[in-house]
Amino acid sequence: MSLTVKLGFPQPALRLPTSTSITKNKTRTLNPSSPTTQKLKGSNFFSSAPVAETQQKSEIKPLIDILRGCEDIGSLKQVKSVHGFASKSNLSGQDLLVLLNHVVHAYSKCSDFGTARKVFDEMSERNIFSWTVMIVGCTENGLFFDGFKLFREMVNNGILPDKFVYTAIIQTCIGLDCVELGKMVHAQIVVRGFEYDGFVSTSLLNMYAKFREIEDSCRMFNTMTEHTEVSWNAMISGLTANGFHMEAFDQFLSMKKKGIRLNKYTLVSVSKAVGQLGDGHKCKIVHSCASELGAESGVLVGTALIDMYSKCKSLSDARSVFDSNFISCEVNMPCNAMICGYSQCGYNEQALELFVRMCRNNVQPDLYTYCSVFNAIAALKCLHFGKEIHAMVLKSGIEMKATSVSNAIADAYAKCGLLEDVQKVFDRTEERDIVSWTTLVTAYSQCSEWEDALTIFSKMRDEGFTPNQFTLSSVLVACASLCSLEYGQQVHGLLCKAGLDTDKCIESALVDMYAKCGNITEAQEVFERITDPDTISWTAIISAYAQHGLVEVAIELYGRMEQSGVKANDVTLLCVLFACSHRGMVEEGLHHFSLMEQSCDLVPKMEHYACIVDLLGRVGRLNDAMDLIKRMPIEPNEMVWQALLAACRVHENVELGEIAAEKILSIRPEHSATYVLLSNTYIRTGSFEDGLGLRDVMKDRGVKKEPGCSWISVKGRVHKFYAGDQQHSEKHDIYAILEKLRVKIKSMGYIPDLSYVLQDPHLVLNTGIPE
Repeated sequence: MSLTVKLGFPQPALRLPTSTSITKNKTRTLNPSSPTTQKLKGSNFFSSAPVAETQQKSEIKPLIDILRGCEDIGSLKQVKSVHGFASKSNLSGQDLLVLLNHVVHAYSKCSDFGTARKVFDEMSERNIFSWTVMIVGCTENGLFFDGFKLFREMVNNGILPDKFVYTAIIQTCIGLDCVELGKMVHAQIVVRGFEYDGFVSTSLLNMYAKFREIEDSCRMFNTMTEHTEVSWNAMISGLTANGFHMEAFDQFLSMKKKGIRLNKYTLVSVSKAVGQLGDGHKCKIVHSCASELGAESGVLVGTALIDMYSKCKSLSDARSVFDSNFISCEVNMPCNAMICGYSQCGYNEQALELFVRMCRNNVQPDLYTYCSVFNAIAALKCLHFGKEIHAMVLKSGIEMKATSVSNAIADAYAKCGLLEDVQKVFDRTEERDIVSWTTLVTAYSQCSEWEDALTIFSKMRDEGFTPNQFTLSSVLVACASLCSLEYGQQVHGLLCKAGLDTDKCIESALVDMYAKCGNITEAQEVFERITDPDTISWTAIISAYAQHGLVEVAIELYGRMEQSGVKANDVTLLCVLFACSHRGMVEEGLHHFSLMEQSCDLVPKMEHYACIVDLLGRVGRLNDAMDLIKRMPIEPNEMVWQALLAACRVHENVELGEIAAEKILSIRPEHSATYVLLSNTYIRTGSFEDGLGLRDVMKDRGVKKEPGCSWISVKGRVHKFYAGDQQHSEKHDIYAILEKLRVKIKSMGYIPDLSYVLQDPHLVLNTGIPE
């Protein structure tokens, strides 16, 4: 049902959206720190009312004071007592009207809006304040559609709005997220002559800022006859919220220069802007103003300063503000800001240490605390601590209610590789959002369960969720890992339709997907369409050519990347070293490795050392590889020793192979590939009995070699094939084709390599292929 609203004085008709379309906005709340909404809250609203409404007779004034006290503490029981007294009293006329207005407002503030509406409907007489109280109540309780209907009803009853009504209905328009209604109300404000009222114009300024109509917001500010600290604050807040951070800071300086008094709302808004600018010098200016006002120790301003410094990577300054003012604070906001700052800057251990201290000081964590803590746990892969904190969350009952906390917990378990726990958290989440689904898809993709990741993605879309760039990026990873070009192309189509194909993380994921699916041409075309390739984009295309064996092109692209001024990261260098290793370009690879710290300011990681060991091992320089391992500044892990062992197998060096195998098995005794590689090394050097003996050791220790697997995708279905597979539904047809191929290649003179066959070679020579 749509409603046409006429306000009873010259104006175009207003058409309200249907109530169904508003339902999704009912949970939207107004910013409690917004300077334009404070006048409408609690007793502040009545303190702004004209003298005729606020100068009550002595007999009702105590009752009104009681109601205001009830609003502050949320005492619904006392409100009902005052209401009962008013109903039984002999009050009448103006006294009864004023008291009932306060009763309605008190019920609304105590979250019993149904009773507030009932009292309002039963009032025999109403004035403009009665209507204003109800409109404000609707807005504060998320009933924006009802609030606008009351406004229409008020006008139809012949009551003309005043500045308080207009301010209230502007907030309702914001809640409805309907700029058209806001502009129509603005038109009537102009007709009624309230445009230059500071109270109303500041509300309009705030409204346009909320609707991201920042030019109209600035226009309202510039047409004001008088600027107050509230209007300045609204303008700074609006600019910050719309991403005009430098303009917000300039406005702050102008406000200060004109001698307008700064307050905590000014400092909070400008701190957000400076944090986004990442300018340490501007941080000091804001901090200095806060100190001059004595506001640094206030929770709101102090928390904003901590957050500002953290976003500017000045954690020492952030911690200084925290230690100076909030070390013994009993509220969690400053702690949350500091923990979040540590987590976002990669200081995850410090984040967890502060959380532990916070709990010991009996400061109650909330959902914001838990989200930051689980982000730190995810980064550290600290499973034991994560389980303990999860237990705390379950005891508090937050997890089931707060989707954001459930998502953070699921992500932490995903980073720790606990896919089953991720699924459990997801299943328990009452209200799932796109982040919940994205976390689940990403978890399955990261744990190499790519088919399941695609299945979950399809289910997500079936349930009406629209994937975002992060969801689709994880889906592209799954497509790349499955070499599912057809599915990847369909996802690419979705991206183009959604307008997400130019997102940086998506462009890089597309390059990687096409490359791993064998279509290097399409990968190159996607890369060429990137307007300003960043490090990840360059790394993706360099990796693509390296994987396809086009080493010269990969090295050339790396040179172009350096010339363009884009700084390489550790993954870029790993791709370059990989390319050099697989082409046997030893000197080139060693040159880039030596320049990592000198030119790129990068510390080689375990993967880089493993790649250099592989590079030296491929050309037979095993002693050089061993010397490099001995000189490593970090303790080599199984990855490094595995690279050496593989080279020993190829070059038949049993002595070094045994050393490498012993090192690997001391770290991972269940690692089947180590036994197989060393066994093959023995066999290749003629030590057939040693090779077989090592296979027997594997059996005795219960170590099983994972069977080789390959797969293809046909019409959206992935078909997997294992050595000796008897499970596939079309196995008879598959083996019939294999037999034809075996006969054909044998007739063409194919002679198999029996170096690693662990049975009598004469038993397999009659066929050429082990059966």
